[in-house]
Amino acid sequence: MRVAVVGASGVVGRSAMTQLQMSGIEAVAISRRQPDLPHIEFIGLDLLDSIACCEIASRLADVTHVIFAALYEKPGLIEGWRDADQMQTNLAMLDNFVSSALAEATQLQHVALLQGTKAYGAHIQPMKIPGREREPRVKHDN
Repeated sequence: MRVAVVGASGVVGRSAMTQLQMSGIEAVAISRRQPDLPHIEFIGLDLLDSIACCEIASRLADVTHVIFAALYEKPGLIEGWRDADQMQTNLAMLDNFVSSALAEATQLQHVALLQGTKAYGAHIQPMKIPGREREPRVKHDN
């Protein structure tokens, strides 16, 4: 098993890298800035640069799992979840990574996309607490 943690310098990505390290699972950290973790494999990458995403594909050829925790946010947390530009930027980051950086990942088994409460429409209407996967989805653009 080899895991790529995308957005590894953020709160969620850094935590995932720490847990993987403690479990002895081989992982590669991918982000613009190197996480402050010792003894990690790191690939610096701007996910908005599709050419750079293509250039690292060979380094990810043996990745079996991806934790995608990368995020672009404008100021104003909840307002940003409704911002079309922010949504398109995040979509471009995901698309560049999946279609270009993972182009040679022939062993890929699973991609986990971490997105928080916006998946439940918390920015549209109050959600049931705790949020459960079995709850119906709230229709929204994000």
